[in-house]
Amino acid sequence: MKTLPQHVMIDVSAYDSELVDGRLQATDGRLVSELVRLVTEGDGVAVCHGVAKTLTRHGLDVGKEQDAAVARDYLESLFRGFGERVDVDRFSPVAMDYDRIAGMDVDGYNKNTHFTPNGDHTTEREFLTTKCVHFDAATPFIGNIYGPNTNIAGGTPMVCDTRAYCQERGVAPADLLELMPHSFNVAVKEQHAEPVLTGYAAAVDADLSADLVMVVLLNEVDGGLAHAGSEPRPADPARPARRPIRHLEYQFAEDVELAKWYRHYELSIPQPSLQVPDEAARERYHRGIDPVGAGQ
Repeated sequence: MKTLPQHVMIDVSAYDSELVDGRLQATDGRLVSELVRLVTEGDGVAVCHGVAKTLTRHGLDVGKEQDAAVARDYLESLFRGFGERVDVDRFSPVAMDYDRIAGMDVDGYNKNTHFTPNGDHTTEREFLTTKCVHFDAATPFIGNIYGPNTNIAGGTPMVCDTRAYCQERGVAPADLLELMPHSFNVAVKEQHAEPVLTGYAAAVDADLSADLVMVVLLNEVDGGLAHAGSEPRPADPARPARRPIRHLEYQFAEDVELAKWYRHYELSIPQPSLQVPDEAARERYHRGIDPVGAGQ
């Protein structure tokens, strides 16, 4: 599968940072400015990588969980800085009362339990991360922080240029979508997912066992990009496997906003089940994409 072009990759180790009271922070706004430029004025995607080198510069080690947590918080601070600079209303086709950016840590390989992205208006449930071609619901921008993985083969993040696909194939954004039986996310219908993967998808080229990456996307269905992932498997079936993901998204206080977003895309309001889905649903929505041959 083809990989994302180098001009959307940001090596964060090339930017100055400082460690203050155990927290990494950028010393100026250049890194956030590059995020804003790439995501809102360019390709709709930016990938921050190289944070393991930044840790080393400050005497930290990405292989230690407490130091990886420092790196994760650093990348999250960049996304929050991005949020402070962007007028989110410009990128939403329906007026939404976004009032905060929320972060949540999930397991990208094993089942998550007692999970809810927003306790204000969603119930705790079992949860599997979505790996088919999809959008996260009702958030114009997202940041997904991946890594460092433990004993994982595969699990490669992929970005799908549904914006170009819709423009070139004459597909209305609402016609791309279907509800998922076990998620508030929305999947790209199978008849569109296959040509999207064949001609409009690219993988993130990174060693997620030795680094973390943050993929920032213009995630709005109308004018944005979808995402997916290849199937994660244990490299050694006899050992535990771990694929940590921190998800960052825009949220709102009232569930009427969520209903408004689904109605705009001609979808009913989802009612996800509280247990993980059956095998058929798991195969369709939660099994990773096989990238072999795609994108050629």
